[in-house]
Amino acid sequence: MDETLQMYWELYNELCPNELMIHKNHNPLRDFEDEFIEGPLLELGCGQSSFLVEYSKTGKEIFAIDNEEFQLQLLKKRIETYSGKEARKLHLLNITIPEKEIPNEIFSIVIMSDFLHFFTLENCSKIIDQIALRTQKGSLIYIKAHSKFHSYFKSQDPGMHEFYKHFFSETDFPKLFNEKYFERIMFSDTVQSVRSKFSREMEIKWHERVLDEYQVFDHEEREEELKTTKEETNVGYIQCIYRRR
Repeated sequence: MDETLQMYWELYNELCPNELMIHKNHNPLRDFEDEFIEGPLLELGCGQSSFLVEYSKTGKEIFAIDNEEFQLQLLKKRIETYSGKEARKLHLLNITIPEKEIPNEIFSIVIMSDFLHFFTLENCSKIIDQIALRTQKGSLIYIKAHSKFHSYFKSQDPGMHEFYKHFFSETDFPKLFNEKYFERIMFSDTVQSVRSKFSREMEIKWHERVLDEYQVFDHEEREEELKTTKEETNVGYIQCIYRRR
C-alpha cells in the first residue's frame, strides 16, 4: 500500500466509527440471515470490512484475508472494540490470493466486496473454483465489483487498467459461477452519479491531507489539485449473491 492510500484508511478510521460504518454499508446479506447455515465466515480482500465487524457478534468463526497487514490490524481493533470476547474467533491472514490458496475450511458465507475487479477474468475463475471446493449446500457467496458503467472503465490512464484489471457485466457471472454448483439469488447493476455527503467530504479531506503532507500550500495550486476530487463521476458496480447447491 502506498503512503497516500494508507493516509486514506487512517482518516477513514478516524471519521467512521463502527456503528456509522455498519449503518452506511448496504448489506444485501441481511435479507438472507434467516438462511445462514452453520460454519465459519470468510472475506477476501477484507480491508476495514463492515461485514466482518457486523457479523463478529454472531458467534461465527471469522477468517479475514488481506494482503496488507496495516488493514488487518485496523480491522482487528475495530472487531475487538465492537464484539469484545467474540473477537477471539477472528483469524487474520496476511496472504495474497490467488498466489496462496484459501484456507482449507468449509465456509458458510464467503464475501468478496470490491475485490474481484483487481483480477483478470481468468484469475477470478480460479478463485471461484477454490470457493466451490470450500463451501457446501446452503453456503452464501456475496460479490460486489466495478462494472463497465464505472467512469474508470473509460479512463485513458493505462495505470488505471493495470490496477483494475476487469470491469464486469452481467454476462461475466455465468462464466464464473457454474450452475451445477451455484444458484444466483440476488443481482443488481447500479450506477451512482452523485456521492453521499460523507463520501464527498471524506475524499476532499483525504486529498487535503495528502497536499499538506507534500507541503502544497499555495491556494490556487491546492484548488487546482482538488478540482477533480470535487467533481462527480459515475460509480458503477454489480452486486450479487449466490447460494451453493
